[in-house]
Amino acid sequence: MLKIKANVQGLKELQSHIDFVNKMLKMKSDKNFQKFIQNKVLETVKKVAEERINNTTNDEYKEEYILRNQIREESDGFVLFNNFTIPAVLSTKNTKNQDRDLGYVRNYDNGFNLALAFEYGVGIIGQNNPVNGAWDYNINNYDENGWYYKTPSGEVIQTQGYQGAEVYRYTAIEVKESLNDWVTEYYKKEV
Repeated sequence: MLKIKANVQGLKELQSHIDFVNKMLKMKSDKNFQKFIQNKVLETVKKVAEERINNTTNDEYKEEYILRNQIREESDGFVLFNNFTIPAVLSTKNTKNQDRDLGYVRNYDNGFNLALAFEYGVGIIGQNNPVNGAWDYNINNYDENGWYYKTPSGEVIQTQGYQGAEVYRYTAIEVKESLNDWVTEYYKKEV
């Protein structure tokens, strides 16, 4: 929320304040202002992601994830999003999940959404702090030991998953805290 305070004494100051408010109102439809704010949001999400995404089982994709943060313009503003998806093994044999078609489980037919994994967490650890409706955690019912996987270099690693980094939640907090300063910065430079 943008807060504007006025302490006006006399008609000259009142006219100056009215001019200021009119300029601020025009900023809502100012394309340069919109781009300025969008760039500030992208800078913020990059900074937050670099701080919060650490020690996951998908660290090799961290830089690519950060590059995939995007802006989609809407009629009433814009949306920040990230839809980074990586190819994943489609079928696994899981003897614990016999209620699924003969124990074969098909996961990630459209790839593994790494953006959701970084945001909401995965596996056994991720389910300790689940985001309701985000997605299913520990779908293969692994015990507390977790599971093993091979990195692109061939190293075998055991994991229990990881907790969500909540990049977008923390980005929203920082954006809200910075918005007044950004508006002032733009106003001083451009208006």
